[in-house]
Amino acid sequence: MKILFLSTENPYPPVGGHHLRTFNILKILAREHKIYFIAFAQDENEFNYIADIKKYCETVNIYPISKTGYNLGFLSLAAKNLFSRYPLVAQRYFIKEARERVKEILTRHSIDLIHVDMLALGQFRKILNQSPAILTNHNVESLRLYRLMVIARNPLIKSYLFYEYMKLRDFEKRICPQFDMCIVVSNYDKNYLENLCGTKNFAVIPNGVDIEYFKPLPEKVRRKHLVWVGGMSGPYNADAVDFFLDRIWVHIKSEEPGTTIDFIGESPTRKLREKALQDSNIKIYGFVPDIRPIVQQASVFVAPIRSGSGTKIKILNAMAQAKAVVATTNAAEGIDVIVGEHILVGDEHEDFAKKVVYLIRNCEIAENMGRMARELIGRKYSWDAIEKDIYLLYENCRKLREKENIVSERNKMGGK
Repeated sequence: MKILFLSTENPYPPVGGHHLRTFNILKILAREHKIYFIAFAQDENEFNYIADIKKYCETVNIYPISKTGYNLGFLSLAAKNLFSRYPLVAQRYFIKEARERVKEILTRHSIDLIHVDMLALGQFRKILNQSPAILTNHNVESLRLYRLMVIARNPLIKSYLFYEYMKLRDFEKRICPQFDMCIVVSNYDKNYLENLCGTKNFAVIPNGVDIEYFKPLPEKVRRKHLVWVGGMSGPYNADAVDFFLDRIWVHIKSEEPGTTIDFIGESPTRKLREKALQDSNIKIYGFVPDIRPIVQQASVFVAPIRSGSGTKIKILNAMAQAKAVVATTNAAEGIDVIVGEHILVGDEHEDFAKKVVYLIRNCEIAENMGRMARELIGRKYSWDAIEKDIYLLYENCRKLREKENIVSERNKMGGK
């Protein structure tokens, strides 16, 4: 097949949850099909990796958009969007140059199927003609924003997030039914969106792991040593880190003095930088190209995430390395685990700290939990296990649309 692949970002290098899923889906599809790739870039550095993504594609086009944050371009777009029915995330990508390129590819290359990566690109559906199209939902975007709104403290920010949540929820409800198929990452997301949209065009393709890359390494595990993984430029991870430092860390230290923790990820929060200056047991790594050796040294992997949606690839990767994980309910959402066997879960700060301390004090239990977690990932969440489901879903979507088009043409002929 010839597949037009629309992505909100250039997923190369495949670092971080969003990039890992998008890149692996692209790579799998490219083994059997021809890919025509269109993406967007908030950072000039993303253009440096065009050659890397071109290895998997027939054509590659990447268009610059304003970077999220306090800059003139983004703030201007946000101001204009206040009176739009569309949520900000949907409006920012629907630019003229990309629309024209999409139309050109559809006309010139006889595209068989269109992959739209994330709801934010949903507006492109109206220019895709009658071509079969699949929307991939990495998260339930409206739920993700709602949860962020709930924990926001600033009244103005809370009000703005609620306003955007309402627009995003309406957009999600209208856009998803327009696609032939919508892919979600878990049964939780599937049930939520089916109830919201009133349609049954949702299918589960879980987030996956390269289990040959993320596997136990020979690095010696350090007792009483924790690790966090995740860039902190976005609000979801930033909140998780600050929540851990504000509420959880003090309880762990009081119960197990001498406990240490590594923070891996770009854009450390101000609170993390300040705490690290005061506490020598906190170490900041920033961005690390290969996180595996650092993760392997940890006795416990922590994921105190209070907002967001979808399944957390960072947790899947840690489990693939046979790490004992303590997570919140939100962080573990959508992963088919048995709590107490594959993972420990705690939502209140004291309970979360208690679970971490329990694993620190019971090394054999932590090691066994890690082994069970690794086995689960290999059985259910490796990309090798998921690959065949991807091919089947995409092929069935194309064939179903072909049948529908044939029936439609016959009905028109009969009507004449």
